[in-house]
Amino acid sequence: MTTLAHLTDLHLLEADHGRRRGAERWRLRYLSFGRPIDAEQRRRRALAALIEARQSGADHLVLTGDLTEDGTAPQFEVLAAVLAESGWPPARVTLAPGNHDVYAGGDAWERALCGPLRPFAATSGPGTTVALPGVVLAAVSTAILQPVTRSAGAIATRALAQVAQLAAETRRSGDALVLAQHHPPRCHPVGAWQWLDGLLNSAEQMALLQEHDHIHVLHGHTHREADTPVRAGAPARMFCAQALVDGHTPLRLYHVRHGRLLSERTRVWSGASVFAAA
Repeated sequence: MTTLAHLTDLHLLEADHGRRRGAERWRLRYLSFGRPIDAEQRRRRALAALIEARQSGADHLVLTGDLTEDGTAPQFEVLAAVLAESGWPPARVTLAPGNHDVYAGGDAWERALCGPLRPFAATSGPGTTVALPGVVLAAVSTAILQPVTRSAGAIATRALAQVAQLAAETRRSGDALVLAQHHPPRCHPVGAWQWLDGLLNSAEQMALLQEHDHIHVLHGHTHREADTPVRAGAPARMFCAQALVDGHTPLRLYHVRHGRLLSERTRVWSGASVFAAA
């Protein structure tokens, strides 16, 4: 049985952020509003959670975006260093970018994958997948270039086409398909808020989720833990974890059984035993 560990919204900072001036200083203060701008505290929290995830015995780790506060090169270097210190082998880690990870520039994520995050490019780059027993995991970017006053996301047309192809392939094989992304698939009920903060092409992704019952989504962005069904009354297939930067229990664990992703708090009868939450 494959077990996935899930963390999200690390919002890591560079140690010398106090040297920022002008627009970069304002950007950091705006994005960190309501959170202490303490680089060492955020680093310690991230390292502790990553070590806890590794010690849980999970087979693979998924980090679903807003890994940095505003996507500067030094912040990605902090992320790479924390991951290395945690002991997670890069081949067992999938990273997906969030809106915060590209505020410093539209190519910030691509630069990071060619730079400090290069060891993770094979599991986290555009179009990459990881095949594990019973599950295929795909990193999906929702990061788009936009001003810091907006926090929306979108999935590229090519990426959606790849998801559709993967869905068809895994449907035939009987494997679960797990998408790691930052923004949740569901549309906000208020149109203006959807434009400001939501996944702009959520309808297209939700159509795929409606068509393929074996697709599951691990996401972040809302900073709140949630298990959400695609259809009312159905088992949850969209899962969010608390934000690591300020959540009390940010680590989530999921188990793959018979083409389904089950959170630890889910009770399900399988064979002669009941799998219960820890």
